[in-house]
Amino acid sequence: MILLCTLLSLGAWTRLQGSDEKEASALLFGGYFERPPVHRFLPGSKRTLLFPGHISSHGEIIPLGSDVRMSPKDWDGFVKGSREDTSLLMATINPLMVRDNHQVIQAAVISSEDPKLASCILNPGFLRRFSAIFGPELIVAIPSRTKIYVFPKLANRLPEMIRTIRDDYLISPQPVSTELFELSKKGMRTIGTVDPDDH
Repeated sequence: MILLCTLLSLGAWTRLQGSDEKEASALLFGGYFERPPVHRFLPGSKRTLLFPGHISSHGEIIPLGSDVRMSPKDWDGFVKGSREDTSLLMATINPLMVRDNHQVIQAAVISSEDPKLASCILNPGFLRRFSAIFGPELIVAIPSRTKIYVFPKLANRLPEMIRTIRDDYLISPQPVSTELFELSKKGMRTIGTVDPDDH
């Protein structure tokens, strides 16, 4: 499957030697303003990135330092582990389905306290699950690590929800991005933003 082939060559999952057993390794979404030492931007993005790190038992995000060497094999290991971990998380999420007056589903809003939620987008099962509802091409917004919005590419109600998505970004303690992404079997690419000041 070609899904996110560019992104999925970027991540990693192995525990580093000497890391605290209470810390969970993760491949996380973040905003450019976080400036983690080791990171990669999403295709076409100026503001949204992926970075490997740890999540402490208190929920603190600890990016891997610049002193950590990440070989392509290490990145591939993170990706494999991230897929496995998010598969478990995806099994627990219960999206809120936004319907119109005719009860037709217009959008899905996914929330979780787990900061790995946004990373579920990298899991091939995410596309399969929501393509069954919205069709093969999705539009995704990731205002924070703990919230995702999913829309069909065509005939969507995204314009009506732009302010809500932007507000989620502004008030979140773990903001990610105001950018919008298209997700399909071809991969993931940046297609716009909900921020009217970002031209």
